[in-house]
Amino acid sequence: MRVLLIDDEKLALDMLEVLLNKMDGMEIVGKYQNPEHALENLNRLKVDVIFLDMDMGGVHGIKFARKLVGEYSHIIIIFVTAHPQFALDAFDVDAIDYLLKPVSITRLSKAIAKAKDRLKVIKLYDNSEIVQTSESLYAYTMSNFRLKDYKQNVIKWRTKKVKELFVFLWHNRDIPIHKARIIEELWPNTDADKAMVLLHTTVYQLRKALKKNGIEKPVALLNDQYVLSVPLTSDIHELEELIQSEKVLPENVERVLELYSGDYLEEEGYSWATQHQLFLRQSFISYLDQFISDSMKNQVNHQLVEASLEKMLQLDIYNETFMQKLLKHYGETNNYKKLQIFFEKVKNQFVGELGIDVPKELKDIFTNYYYKLKPLNS
Repeated sequence: MRVLLIDDEKLALDMLEVLLNKMDGMEIVGKYQNPEHALENLNRLKVDVIFLDMDMGGVHGIKFARKLVGEYSHIIIIFVTAHPQFALDAFDVDAIDYLLKPVSITRLSKAIAKAKDRLKVIKLYDNSEIVQTSESLYAYTMSNFRLKDYKQNVIKWRTKKVKELFVFLWHNRDIPIHKARIIEELWPNTDADKAMVLLHTTVYQLRKALKKNGIEKPVALLNDQYVLSVPLTSDIHELEELIQSEKVLPENVERVLELYSGDYLEEEGYSWATQHQLFLRQSFISYLDQFISDSMKNQVNHQLVEASLEKMLQLDIYNETFMQKLLKHYGETNNYKKLQIFFEKVKNQFVGELGIDVPKELKDIFTNYYYKLKPLNS
């Protein structure tokens, strides 16, 4: 396994090198304190795995990882950091593990084992052992899950569990998943022997369903771990790419609003998807919030600002900050009628539904714009 180490602290690099040299099959092909210098040399180094620090002076590990994934999607990333708070962000850029300093040899061994499993999957693709159709399937994941073939026909599943197994394996993005974990997530209250039979039957039915669409070996089994190998594009891939982009452009905001028809797998009720569902929702709201702040400051994109605020309130109907911004938007754009209609809706939510008075901040914003705009509309 060809390994590259990136950390702005030389001591941390040296300590990690010592640990890795105690393991079989490790070839350290480079150590860099400057991540950009590492990036310049990746082509010639032929790296399998990069151990990456999170805080590298002026370079943030997540941003650098996104750049890596964009240019070298085959390289496996393992974060080694003193900052636990970025763990969710790390897995969002497809890192396979997140190690906290100081790293123990036991914990490092587990990360290496994961990397080896991922490399086996990559080699399966490279050796063409998994035969794929040239046509790609498309998955709709926002709100509910639908899978369409290249002719736009919706793929039908024999049972709900066959569908869930497909979504679960795909959700984990080419990472081999052990049989025990699949059983724990899909058949949590089932006798172990019966659950194993159900798993094997469901895998068989999944392979059969996908074979009808020209995919000969859609599910590979490696050391009691299953991995899905299907040519697939999806709405969530496009959505994540847009909301992770550094520039928030109006045309991208329009597309993001179109894509986010509901929360990720919301209607499916998969408990294992909840964490990513909440993360994606927050990322989406933060993306819109940035666009709204910039647009309101520069007094541009009024219709798109309104659509964005309305979408945010659909997702969080009692969020007072979003209500305040929408009231201000109507006031600043001199929309007297919508200002009144929206405030009546707010009153109904607080007084009619919750049985409490409208918060003072909302009343003050409404009153200020109401009397300012009233002469214009009298």
